[in-house]
Amino acid sequence: MLHDAAGSGRPCTAEIDLGIVVYWLEGEGEAATPVCEFFGGQALTQALACAEERRRQGHRHVSISTELDDHVGKPGVSAVEGGRTPDGEVYEWSKAGRAGKARRR
Repeated sequence: MLHDAAGSGRPCTAEIDLGIVVYWLEGEGEAATPVCEFFGGQALTQALACAEERRRQGHRHVSISTELDDHVGKPGVSAVEGGRTPDGEVYEWSKAGRAGKARRR
């Protein structure tokens, strides 16, 4: 079971409607317990600082997960077909155009 950092014993679940969650492990080896701390969608700076602090403290598997309301695009995979995005916008970007001429060795 995953617990929040405040130690309330409240499990970290997907039903909690917050934008950012920082996860890490407390303890060592087999005794390590997953823990998380919740942040609102506008608190990215604070979440990054929390993750950095956990790493400096020596915690393992520190990660950040987000589900922001104002993120770019719809959840899931989108495709460009016929030079247009699923919502009909023209899409002309390509890696070949960005990278420049290919180099030969």
